[in-house]
Amino acid sequence: MRKTKVFTLLGGGLLLSLTAGAALAAAGQEGQEPQGRQATVRAASRAGFEIEIDPELDAQFGPRPVNAVQAAGIVTDSRPGARVLKVELDEEGGRAVWEVEAQDGGGDVEALVDAFTGQLVGQDAEDLDGDDRDGR
Repeated sequence: MRKTKVFTLLGGGLLLSLTAGAALAAAGQEGQEPQGRQATVRAASRAGFEIEIDPELDAQFGPRPVNAVQAAGIVTDSRPGARVLKVELDEEGGRAVWEVEAQDGGGDVEALVDAFTGQLVGQDAEDLDGDDRDGR
């Protein structure tokens, strides 16, 4: 008799958690893109900047040794005092790169960091007057 009560309680708890989980999952689906279309994932990171990852690019390139926060660090190491605003997964010449948008004392900086090697593969800077001042 005691075993029956224990199994009944365990079974009921399991059923309740599955039902609640399904309801929460269904509630989370409201307002999302229609099936077949994927939206870009955007999130504010603990590091204080926005991270944007396109799910299709994410799936195409798979796991990458260099993540968005590491890419931001690579750019700030190359430009001391720069503040990263946004990091976005992108493709350049068939390779996965992190496009890092930052600001330093002189203006806006956009840099590309290879998502597999961590190498800085390009950077462009624009001063506060709108004039180009290419990478240091």
